[in-house]
Amino acid sequence: MSHSTCQYCLSRRQFLQTGLALGTSLLLPNLSHAGGFAQSLQGETWVNGRIAHDKTRINANSFIKTTTHSASFVIGDNAFTLRPNSQVRFTPVSQQSRSVITSLRLLTGGLLSVFGKGSKQLFTPAATIGIRGTGVYMESNADSSYVCLCYGKVDLTANVKAAPTNLLEATHHQAKRIQNTGSVGDEAMLNHTDDELVYLESLVGRKVPFA
Repeated sequence: MSHSTCQYCLSRRQFLQTGLALGTSLLLPNLSHAGGFAQSLQGETWVNGRIAHDKTRINANSFIKTTTHSASFVIGDNAFTLRPNSQVRFTPVSQQSRSVITSLRLLTGGLLSVFGKGSKQLFTPAATIGIRGTGVYMESNADSSYVCLCYGKVDLTANVKAAPTNLLEATHHQAKRIQNTGSVGDEAMLNHTDDELVYLESLVGRKVPFA
């Protein structure tokens, strides 16, 4: 497996070792209520405008904000790691649905995601990404957005002009940089690891396709 240097990334082995040492760090997401956090929270994490605790429920209509630390969590059959100083807003299929996501919007920072089956729309200030069950890492920066298709298929479109849709397919990482001006260029794999993807997929009972 390939790995990228990332100041925020914690390998699955390190995560499990830390959890065993602390005894209470590994949590089972509250899947009976759509989802929850997968590890003990460090620093302040906010859910829907309130400071969260380890057992705070998360659903397909949640707005999540991190400060000094990452937070990993599950919503339905989807799992996520939200990087420090990041904000993401989820949209449900309907107001009655607590576990089925129709879209998410990464407002700031970085988000690593693995998704179950079904069409979803991912938004950053610079790009729109249409997916059907895949793994994606995104970063929203002041002048651009970074999108890595870790595996699966996506439709990638710049937001500011009617540029042709980029049809991407990957078995092991294909990344793009989308400028706020609308230009799209190739990029290297940045700021996420294969071990993190393995860990997120394990939270929802799946394995990465490249294992």
